[in-house]
Amino acid sequence: MIRSKKLTIYNQLSGLKKDFGFGESKIIGGKTLQWVGILKSSPIGDEYKVKLTYELGENPNVFVQEPAPLKLAKGETVLPHIYNHKKQHLCLYNRKWDEWNSSKPIAQTVMIWAIEWLYHYELWLITGEWLGGGTVHGNSKK
Repeated sequence: MIRSKKLTIYNQLSGLKKDFGFGESKIIGGKTLQWVGILKSSPIGDEYKVKLTYELGENPNVFVQEPAPLKLAKGETVLPHIYNHKKQHLCLYNRKWDEWNSSKPIAQTVMIWAIEWLYHYELWLITGEWLGGGTVHGNSKK
């Protein structure tokens, strides 16, 4: 079995600057990568200020900073597929299933998944049904 080579934090930064150069990206303290910028679910979708953080040895984390709070679909009390409702920490993949690891470029995985999450979020606002797949995070109906 051939193991994929882990990408350094500088490799990840380079990928983000190449594919998402419209945002601000930096390395903090030599071990934490941060990207902040505006993402849209589609050309006609709303704009969201998003922050991605990645610390070496950990999973990347994505938060919607604005708008805050995000709107809820009619009859719902919490956002779907969120790790932390108050921080608007997006659940983009199942961490137990190793869907992301440090050999995978954040720009080509996690960032794309964040855009897909926003797309499904906008559909959820309209339909009240989460169509983005994933695991159930509890009942949010009133």
